[in-house]
Amino acid sequence: MLGIIASAIAVMGTLLGVAVAHRYQERIAARSAARADRERGHQRLLDACADFIALAEDYRRAQYDRWTSQHSVPDSDVALAARTESYRLYVEVRSSVFRLRLVAVDPQAQHLAEHAAEIQVRTREIFFATDRADMLGRGEVAELACEAFADRAREVLAAGEQ
Repeated sequence: MLGIIASAIAVMGTLLGVAVAHRYQERIAARSAARADRERGHQRLLDACADFIALAEDYRRAQYDRWTSQHSVPDSDVALAARTESYRLYVEVRSSVFRLRLVAVDPQAQHLAEHAAEIQVRTREIFFATDRADMLGRGEVAELACEAFADRAREVLAAGEQ
């Protein structure tokens, strides 16, 4: 009889050990999955911010070119090419803003997406300048907004790494 009780206790101890080990492994797996999700989200946000900044800078340059060609030789092939490039980059920047909105899950990242949309609008407005000084002034506003965006993105990304 003692052998049966000892065997039953041994079996119950083994089952309890298996249950505890299984629970511990589940928790480790859940933590690992959560960390991997955070890292993927962080990388998506980093990629979206970097893509946006690169496109915004290209779009700003294209707006300068478009304004300059439109005011120097309005109906030339150069003006048409500058306008075409400006429209192409407008669409890419706008798509980049939407990508940023899609990956922005926390409030700080959502604020970045809103800031990106403002930059896109400010950059678009470069073309509507009345003279060269106005064009350069609008371009500087857009450039400073891009720099502020990059600084804020760095802060948000650094906070997300912790």
